[in-house]
Amino acid sequence: MTPPRDRPPSEPLSAADLLSLVQTQSAQLAHAEQKLSELQYAHRQALSALQTAQAQLAEHQTAAQALEQLRQQHQALAAHLHEIRHSTVIRATRPLVNAKLRLDQALGRRPAPPPELPPSPAPTQAAPADTAPVAPAPGVDIIVPVFKGLEDTQRCLQSVLDSSNQTPARLIVINDASPEPALTDWLRALAAREPRVTLLENTENLGFVATVNRGMALSDTQDVLLLNSDTEVANDWLDRLRVAAYGHARIGTVTPFSSNATICSYPRFCEANALPEGWSTAALDALCTQSQPGAVIDIPTAVGFCMYIRRDCLRQVGLFDVENFGIGYGEENDFCQRAATLGWRNVQALDTFVLHTGGVSFGAHKSPREQAAFTTLQRLHPGYASAVQEHVQSDPARPYRQRLDVARLRASALPRILAVSHGWGGGTQRHVEELARHLHGHAVFLLLSPLPEGMVRLRWLDEREGFAQDFHWPTEQPQLTALLREMGVCHVHYHHLVGHAREVMHLHEPLGVGYDFTAHDYYSACPQISLTTARATYCGERGLDQCRACVQERPTTTQESIDDWRLRYRLFLRQARWVLAPSHDCAQRMQRYFPQARIRYAPHTDMLHQPAVPVRAPQRLPTQGHLRIFLVGGLSAIKGGDVAEAVALEAARQNAPLELHLLGYVFRTFKAQPEASLTIHGTYKDNDLPRLLERLQPHLVWFPAVWPETYSYTLSTCLQAGLPVVTTDLGAFTERLAQRPWTWVRPWDTPAQDWLAFFLRLRQQHFIEGTAPEGAPAVAPQAAPQESPWDYARDYLQGLAPRS
Repeated sequence: MTPPRDRPPSEPLSAADLLSLVQTQSAQLAHAEQKLSELQYAHRQALSALQTAQAQLAEHQTAAQALEQLRQQHQALAAHLHEIRHSTVIRATRPLVNAKLRLDQALGRRPAPPPELPPSPAPTQAAPADTAPVAPAPGVDIIVPVFKGLEDTQRCLQSVLDSSNQTPARLIVINDASPEPALTDWLRALAAREPRVTLLENTENLGFVATVNRGMALSDTQDVLLLNSDTEVANDWLDRLRVAAYGHARIGTVTPFSSNATICSYPRFCEANALPEGWSTAALDALCTQSQPGAVIDIPTAVGFCMYIRRDCLRQVGLFDVENFGIGYGEENDFCQRAATLGWRNVQALDTFVLHTGGVSFGAHKSPREQAAFTTLQRLHPGYASAVQEHVQSDPARPYRQRLDVARLRASALPRILAVSHGWGGGTQRHVEELARHLHGHAVFLLLSPLPEGMVRLRWLDEREGFAQDFHWPTEQPQLTALLREMGVCHVHYHHLVGHAREVMHLHEPLGVGYDFTAHDYYSACPQISLTTARATYCGERGLDQCRACVQERPTTTQESIDDWRLRYRLFLRQARWVLAPSHDCAQRMQRYFPQARIRYAPHTDMLHQPAVPVRAPQRLPTQGHLRIFLVGGLSAIKGGDVAEAVALEAARQNAPLELHLLGYVFRTFKAQPEASLTIHGTYKDNDLPRLLERLQPHLVWFPAVWPETYSYTLSTCLQAGLPVVTTDLGAFTERLAQRPWTWVRPWDTPAQDWLAFFLRLRQQHFIEGTAPEGAPAVAPQAAPQESPWDYARDYLQGLAPRS
């Protein structure tokens, strides 16, 4: 209605004009009240921030007092040390001390080594020698035993010949009686044209241990580098390994980072990794050198795929043990244990990467030969297994792997997006992971999730990556923010904030980036998450007074009133780039609570490449046959667990020809067979659900939810299986099942007795008599039409550019 027109003062207002004026002033008053509410909320927030600042100031003053005490103690100690240094005793004995030092030097004595310090978590240079520097060997023999694999061997040897090392080296290739004539011919041709290659040929197959022993015995002065034929090296890799080997007088062996090297594996520790996508061996090796030059850590054993051995260590320890390890497993572990007994160190060079595509000696599934070798190791070195286990538990290489991860993220040409979610798993977690896979190659996703006791975990949302780092949110927010900046995060996507500190919803602000929000449920409007009452049924959304009474009975986790709760989220969602809703029903409900938010219907991506299978008419049941009704997923109260149990109990009491089956888990103890007609099959993995449904052959699937679901992944799986479906008329179910045959929608508050009678009618009419249902559910009302259907690859990434 338009406001009243200007008129002379003497002309009275009509009733319509008066009503219009009242409505206009009421709207202005409502707007002013909203602004006042927002200002009051901002005042409370500012007051809270002021109180926090005052507390921090008090802590700072306490720390300053402690610092002053330490300064005074330092001055007192310095004065005391000055007195000692200039005392009569020290002046009198100093000539004797100097004389003893000169005598020790003349007699060749050396002082006892200082205690070694653990490596710093930041890249450090190799530990200083505890004795006089050791002169390096004149060169290195690179020994490559070959048996099978022409392409792998070609790549390996060519990479050695193409590398840019300054270390004098000869490449010794030993053909251990290969059964592949093409491989033998290629090796002979290579040796004929390449003077740097020395080719040895075993007349019979000796196995790995005896073969490398033959190579190591060719010299008594050269260091050796044992290299598998399924590796690839790059750049000046040998120079760096040699520097690490002579960084300390007692370093005996050196092993680099690799894709597949158990305790030296990257990016995932103790796993067989592929080379990270988009990276070559040379590029990743160069990144290691750039990010952590000269860094080493001690390891309990070298890994034999690429193992540098100093000649003086080899001379003292001896060759590999052919008698006990002739089968070719465990020989390098035995050597390192013998070396450690003699005081030699085994280290990992963290500035070098060598690709290895072979097997894993510490794998979960060991061959009989590996098991036999491990048994022999345990017999010869009883402490070996515990030393490895202790190393795995402490994982000292972790900060170096993380440093490489961050360097790789910084170098990425793709947008880096931070997802913020809860740690409960379920559909929210599935969507976050699914979105990362869907946009793989277009964006890189990180995930921030809460842990107990105020901790949060940041991890790279890719199953092939190993980055994960924990932060104490109350005290380590600056470190987390600095790391996200260093990683180049350009956008934040909030999926769920339950479990997080309230301040996490402002994490985008210090990053200076925009953000989106996905409504996976109604936590933003309803602190109870699901729009349900204390009796775990749909509340009906009857207005603010109902919500105030609900919060009075069940307070919010933040102790806020429902008014403050919604105001906080209203301000938060109003500034979001998009508020994404996976169903029209969810979009409509969110729009009612947050009318100023930019809400967009954006269905999940699970059905994009797997459209629903047309439902097929089920096979007819015999007259005495039981109708198998399946419930799928987690069966909580709001998912209809109480009514499902009541139906199962009543079916058993009446001896009705119905069987309820739960393929999933329950949140409390449920009555089951024989007391109730319910069989609980237990949990499953999402990828296994289609196969389980195919094997168990349900007649129909029932979704008795008593809250407005926003999507439902289990429904997607049932649609893809083409199964008949029964559901309630709440939430996304009705729109997703509209116009679908062999589908029934019932009121959400249907009593258990009525559900039982309904299923018995279905059994008789449609599954025994074979009569098809007359109609399909009507089309559910949808949100206002949009310019075009949402597309994550197009709309979500629009405007998201990588940040340096």
